[in-house]
Amino acid sequence: MSAAPRKITILGTPVAVVDYDAAIAESLRLAGEPRPAAVAASNTHIVALARHERGFGAVMQKFDLVLPDGMPLRWSLNAQGAALADRVYGPYFMEKMIRATPHPWRHFFFGGTGETLEALTAHLREIQPAIEIAGTFSPPFRAWTEADEETFARTIAEARPDYIWVALGGERQERWIMDNLARHLRGVFFAVGDAFVLLAGERAFAPPWMQRLGITWAYRLWQEPRRLWRRYTRFNSLFLYYTLRDAWAGRPEDKPPAPGKPSIAFLGSRGVPARYSGFEVVVEELGKRLAARGHAVTVYNRLPHHGAPQPVWEGMHIIGLPTIPTKSLDTIVHTTLSILDALRRKYDIIYLCGVGNAILGRLARWRGTKVIINVDGADFSRKKWRGFARFWLRQSERWATQSADCIIADNATIANRYTDRYGAETEHLSYGLTVRDEPVRSGELERWGLQPDNYYLYVSRLTPENEAELLLRAYRALADPLPLVMVGADPYEYAHRRELQALSTDRVIFTGLRFSHAYIELSQHSRAFIMPATIEATRLVLLDQLGMGKAIIYHDCPATREVVGAAGIPFGPDRPVEALTEKLGWAADHPEGCAAAGRRARQRAEQFRWDSVLDRYEEIFRRIGAGGT
Repeated sequence: MSAAPRKITILGTPVAVVDYDAAIAESLRLAGEPRPAAVAASNTHIVALARHERGFGAVMQKFDLVLPDGMPLRWSLNAQGAALADRVYGPYFMEKMIRATPHPWRHFFFGGTGETLEALTAHLREIQPAIEIAGTFSPPFRAWTEADEETFARTIAEARPDYIWVALGGERQERWIMDNLARHLRGVFFAVGDAFVLLAGERAFAPPWMQRLGITWAYRLWQEPRRLWRRYTRFNSLFLYYTLRDAWAGRPEDKPPAPGKPSIAFLGSRGVPARYSGFEVVVEELGKRLAARGHAVTVYNRLPHHGAPQPVWEGMHIIGLPTIPTKSLDTIVHTTLSILDALRRKYDIIYLCGVGNAILGRLARWRGTKVIINVDGADFSRKKWRGFARFWLRQSERWATQSADCIIADNATIANRYTDRYGAETEHLSYGLTVRDEPVRSGELERWGLQPDNYYLYVSRLTPENEAELLLRAYRALADPLPLVMVGADPYEYAHRRELQALSTDRVIFTGLRFSHAYIELSQHSRAFIMPATIEATRLVLLDQLGMGKAIIYHDCPATREVVGAAGIPFGPDRPVEALTEKLGWAADHPEGCAAAGRRARQRAEQFRWDSVLDRYEEIFRRIGAGGT
């Protein structure tokens, strides 16, 4: 099975970055799930309408997979780094899907006239003689009653199809699928628009050259000018208007924050969705939850790390600004540009990620904006920083105490240090976590040749302070080790990566960055999670592993001990390589002991639910006097 495809938001609709093969693979995966699913082949009409009408936009947000049916959607995706060679045109996708799913896959066709369905099924039998047609249904041409809907649902359910193809025209099919999906226990519903009449031969396809140029709409207008001119004039214009406005303004109009809910801008991270490290996860998880509570949330994405601006993602407004992509300048350059833009937009709160950005908080406070700085750990002490960078980070701690209305320290060690050294009050506030009880399978185990509960897992950036070298030295001392899966990368630490490769064995698997379902699957099926770092900060991955219910073997230090409590398995701090080798050997020989440690971790996870973290944040907003209409 392939991993769930990446999605890019186009005018508020999450469109999948897929070609035909990837779309078919994902449709097969969805058919194997014990729930109904929905796929839409969408063009500029659908995406523009979803942006223009909030209710229809909410419908499109619920689809499991939105295919880039129109060439303008493909161009929009490619402008954000998708690199798609072609669109996924609904009629062609339907043909390819039928070819890929002979018996025992079962297909049902809903929509069109009886004559259309007869011609359609005849054509499909020609291209796939082994097709199993579970049924067809031509619904009445009138307004449908609740009794009608119950009849439709019963007819489909009794046919036991795997795939239900729906062609009702316009946006009607998308609305109908979402209105009725809950009536079904399983099956993948496809909204495919004109595919029935085109494949049935009742209407001609646009010439290939017109399709390549993205002017299929012009061919359709030539075929039916009287019926279609208003639609194409309206929705092509809306698509162009919203695309240009978002490129200029950086964020769409949307509902204002709810009364008493201040607007918040997150600066200093690489952006969302999270693809790099801890701060990105914090911004993603915190931002989308604050947006759901009625706050107007904006995240500044760092170009080129996250492609062109995506106007809305998970309820958060996204603004993309450039940077100078070097280790020392990347963050401060982007955050400086971001704060200049944020000041003209007049947010109630600016949330700065990382103490190195602290000096910029003075600009915001000078303009009357409230500033929250999440200082993370003792950044200046990390091995990757030297010289001026280390001086800047150390000095930034003092600037944070002068620039912030509130300093967030994610663990007691850092909170106490700010109090003892600077006499500053901090808000000791850990991050939250998501408990993941439902098993995830995305094909990662098969990809790397892994067996469940039979490998160790390391997840972190491959930088010196994360001490992957310590882990590899301990691992090499094992006689017959379980495989070691190393998840992570770093764009700047090439020399360190070569050192790690030199220390590895043929039992070590470097996967690179893994996210979403791939990361979750690797975590859920590991024997134990290994954390060799001793950084004075709460690591998001540590909270993640608590939520996964995994055995956690960690390098003993106050910050990590504060998070895991008695649930973890510490080693060191004396003779850490030998101590870790001993713990790895114990984990290999005691799967039942690791399972028990995992259960303790799952119980510990209950103390870090996101809802309680959000309650604390809203208390902070009120205490610092942040605005809100």
